[in-house]
Amino acid sequence: MRRTADVVVVGGGVIGCAVARELARRGARTIVVERGEVGAEATRAAAGMVAPQAESSGPGPLLRLGIASRERYAAWTEALAAESGVDVEYRTDGIVYAALTAADVRVLAARARWQRAAGLRVERLAHPRRHVPALGPQVRMALHFPDDHRVNNERLATALVVAARRAGVAVLERTPVAAVRARRGKVTGVDTGAGPVDAPVVVNAAGAWAGRLGLPPGVAPPPVFPVRGQIIVLRGGLEVVPRPLYSLRGYVVPRVDGRVLAGSTLEDAGYEKRVTAGAAADILAAACAMVPRLAGLTLDTAYAGLRPATPDHRPIIGAAPDLDGLVHATGHYRSGILLAPITAEAIADVVMDGRTALPVAAMRPGRFARRRRR
Repeated sequence: MRRTADVVVVGGGVIGCAVARELARRGARTIVVERGEVGAEATRAAAGMVAPQAESSGPGPLLRLGIASRERYAAWTEALAAESGVDVEYRTDGIVYAALTAADVRVLAARARWQRAAGLRVERLAHPRRHVPALGPQVRMALHFPDDHRVNNERLATALVVAARRAGVAVLERTPVAAVRARRGKVTGVDTGAGPVDAPVVVNAAGAWAGRLGLPPGVAPPPVFPVRGQIIVLRGGLEVVPRPLYSLRGYVVPRVDGRVLAGSTLEDAGYEKRVTAGAAADILAAACAMVPRLAGLTLDTAYAGLRPATPDHRPIIGAAPDLDGLVHATGHYRSGILLAPITAEAIADVVMDGRTALPVAAMRPGRFARRRRR
């Protein structure tokens, strides 16, 4: 079957579905083409943190973009809930960051100083156990990031695809894209396992597979590569860990249904998604160092996902410099959940208006082309 659209979005994760929904809301006939199931890759293998401050080691354009996206999150998730009927469990109780060693104390104290100097809220907790009573004796100091939040990324994925479909987006699952077609330097569509789709715009939101999208000769693929992350899921611990808890070695994130997510690893394992015994042991050790009572919870499951990374750990957002009609929305690494609202808005601006006023200049695809020329 031959299909036509204004825009084809390749990839049905949180980024792809957010982009497709936003484009459809602006009147673009949009098709999402997903190689597997929507939301089943990095989106579901996340912890759902909306935490630009806790997860930032220094100021810069990525932090600014993350804060701008965080500012949109409350209204964005409220709209998604209204459109989909799905509660994405957006919670605004902040994040506690624990220091377990003297070196940790120095790192976190420095983080607090530069963030306060930048006008961001950071609280040094005089009594950390009032926030997390089960904190262990190894904890020497803790910070609270009250403006960092969380969402249930599994429910978010469901809400996004439902909202996108209700906005008019067609979603093709289990449909690999074989190639992006072009003529005279302009996109004409894609060839898929379910037949061709004719469209003047293709958005590459294929996550860890974005660099493997079949592009025309002479068009550079985005330098995206997979970084494996493993997560352990415990059950029965909402009263043990009432809010997200970080250390420099890992994190623990509670869910409304009583699950506790503990993670995560950063591994160069190619496209191999499996849970390893050594990583699971390290994750549990880091979690129990913060909260020893976690050792008594039930081990529910474990899973791994592939984060889409780039050489400078910044996402790739914007029009490709070497093919008219190709737009990249990928490489979000550990920030896909956080950056979904602003990425969707920026990509829709670029597609519909040819430009965006949002702070994505440092994320443009062309920065890698400049490096290659040097």
